[in-house]
Amino acid sequence: MPPADPSIDHIAFSTPSDGARGGPVRGGGDAIDVLSLSVAGGIVAGVLDVLSLEARRLWVEPIVFIGHHTPWTAPLATVALFVPVAIGILVLSRLIRQPQLAWAATLWSCTFLGTFGALYTFPQIQRLAALILSAGIATVVTRRWSHPGNAGRRGIRRAALATSGLLVIAGALFVWRDVRREQRSVGDTAPEGAPNVLLLVLDTVRAISMSLYGYERETTPQLAAWGKRGVVFEQAYSTAPWTLPSHASMMTGRWMHELSTDWMVPLDARDATLAEVLSRAGYRTGGFVANTDYTSAEVGLDRGFGHFEDYTLNASQLLRSSSLWRALARIEVLRRVIGNHDNLGRRTAPDITHAFRAWAARDTTRPYFAFLNYYDAHRPYFPPGAWAAKFQTPGTPLNTRYRKENGQVPNPTPAQVQGAIDAYDGAIAYLDDQLGALLRELESSGELRRTIVVITADHGEEFFEHRLWDHGNSLYAPSVHVPLIVLAPGRVPEGVRVPSPVSARSIPATIMDLLPFRPATTFPGRSLQAVWRDSTVQDSIFLGVREVQRQPERYPVSVGNLGGVVAGTAQYIRNFGNDAEELYDGARDPWQHEDLSRRSEWAEARLRLRALSDSIFPARRR
Repeated sequence: MPPADPSIDHIAFSTPSDGARGGPVRGGGDAIDVLSLSVAGGIVAGVLDVLSLEARRLWVEPIVFIGHHTPWTAPLATVALFVPVAIGILVLSRLIRQPQLAWAATLWSCTFLGTFGALYTFPQIQRLAALILSAGIATVVTRRWSHPGNAGRRGIRRAALATSGLLVIAGALFVWRDVRREQRSVGDTAPEGAPNVLLLVLDTVRAISMSLYGYERETTPQLAAWGKRGVVFEQAYSTAPWTLPSHASMMTGRWMHELSTDWMVPLDARDATLAEVLSRAGYRTGGFVANTDYTSAEVGLDRGFGHFEDYTLNASQLLRSSSLWRALARIEVLRRVIGNHDNLGRRTAPDITHAFRAWAARDTTRPYFAFLNYYDAHRPYFPPGAWAAKFQTPGTPLNTRYRKENGQVPNPTPAQVQGAIDAYDGAIAYLDDQLGALLRELESSGELRRTIVVITADHGEEFFEHRLWDHGNSLYAPSVHVPLIVLAPGRVPEGVRVPSPVSARSIPATIMDLLPFRPATTFPGRSLQAVWRDSTVQDSIFLGVREVQRQPERYPVSVGNLGGVVAGTAQYIRNFGNDAEELYDGARDPWQHEDLSRRSEWAEARLRLRALSDSIFPARRR
């Protein structure tokens, strides 16, 4: 685009006279009028965007994946799109010597984009239909208001100033609300000697791809080294194969089937969370999450946190709050032009760590409970620099967005599968390096010796081991077998590896057990101290995932609710939709290739585990 002419703000348009005022007017207005139109139009369109999201939340689905600052950031982000459009129109109209077209073209563009943005929030509306309807509305509006007159132009300028002022006030109020929330969050003074508590969740990291657990590629040398200074659980399981219920279990100690959480149902307030209990005990509480889909305040995981960062106020997250910017981010051609195929607004491990460390340093007079969700090993896989190709198989392209093959390629080539695994392993290795840096920083500052650190994952991932991509669609070991490490100098033994199966839902009970005081609220589940002290202690581990629509028909979760039980080395899986059963021996078959459910020598175990599974979905059969 050529540079704007410095005299462009003096452009005047000659139009028919304003009969009401009896003198000539500039129906197109000068540059200030056009820019004022884009500002006011952007704010109005942003508000319409927010109202559309609220309508969708009320009448279509209760989770729409936006941050609580969206009521003011969406208008601001829309203005950031409309103003460049208006400037482009002004420059183009000057170049083609048709300055009188600037007002009408800007009005049409703002109306078209604003209408499309509001319609775009509803995925049920076909995109082509939304484009046609938006163009029609924009054409009607432009015909009606193409010659605003002097009074109309002055009104637009005033509207731009007034709405801009209101937007600034709204932003200040939202930020002030966050500050007040943190100030009010801490309860009584924490007991003397209360340690910090740090919960690190590695989103989508499966244990079977970590060298800490015997994987042939050295993906986690840092965690392997740090694991020797604490307790490593070799058979830890998430309660569910996807983010929200597994995180909710880690916060409440409840099994997946005991929670309200579902694909479009947030965590309710029935059960106390770890953050609530520790906040009442005098802890500062901070949450720092990179997965803004299913670990955000919108899904209820902020409960109890005085400080909670999900959709942060940086440039990329600001743009993401607008439906129009989200639509632009999905245009593959544009992605290729700018050379960026990552998620819009994605926060990397250094972002999360830096935010946590800055928050922790603001007040060292109280212990903290901090929850960090790292998203670097979640697709798409874009670790920086050499990490991206660290494990790339020669001659095999990296498959960073493998899920695109989900429905279209039911039988991917070996190269597609291997390319996805290579990219995933590189992302895990990068995250491992970042975790090592954080732990070393904590140690060098002396903070580690007074901190309980729990490192785990919310779920794993499938790379076509059972003809499945992704996660949330099965209960096979690659999706639910997760890492679990507990570090607490002076409180936890060093160099212990526990072979017994345990559940991540025991994390809250374990943390409570490691504290030098007893909070008034307790959590369900057995403390893992009992297991690392006596490896013969055994519990049955429950797993579950509810039926999902719009998935390939061959996926187990497309048929019905899935329930699973782990006991000893055996893992039992039951589909409550068709009553199909599977049984695997994890000791001999960690990848779960051989189904033992029809083997006579396993019949007794199958019946026993089947009886236990009845408690998972007793009233949810199809």
